[in-house]
Amino acid sequence: MEDPLKPQGQEQSPVQIRRAEGRDMDALLTIEQQCFNVYYYDYYLLDRRDFEFYLEDAETLFFVAVREAPVVGYILGAVDPGRDPPRVHIDSIAVLPQAQRQGIGNHLLQAFTAEARRQGCRRVTLEVSTANTAGLAFFTRHGFREIRRLPGYYGKGLDALFMARELR
Repeated sequence: MEDPLKPQGQEQSPVQIRRAEGRDMDALLTIEQQCFNVYYYDYYLLDRRDFEFYLEDAETLFFVAVREAPVVGYILGAVDPGRDPPRVHIDSIAVLPQAQRQGIGNHLLQAFTAEARRQGCRRVTLEVSTANTAGLAFFTRHGFREIRRLPGYYGKGLDALFMARELR
């Protein structure tokens, strides 16, 4: 059986994907600030309490990417078991700017969707800011399609796209 936390396609990948833990908190907060502060007002950024909630919530899938000891990225989201079939929503994915464009986001998304599939999810959804052109390109490249535009989702003048991808 495929291990969802082992990056596929690279036998000796320098990136390890594992479940997030409390000891990752400082790195998670740093990643959040460096990745999203350019797009959103501070009150949209995840803080310590948010990350603590996700770490403790049983329905949250929360993985980190580790390269040579430091955490360089994360992905988190929640399974909605009330749907038939169940679906999962990505609440956030981020990779430190200096570690981007090295396949780390691919590995995080791969682990996340493999675990979601294992839990019976058939669809993954997310919102992404229309100002986040790199994020839009990443999700489109990974098979996500725009479902609808969400005007003012991140505040006045900052729209989001609601996107989805079927899991097979």
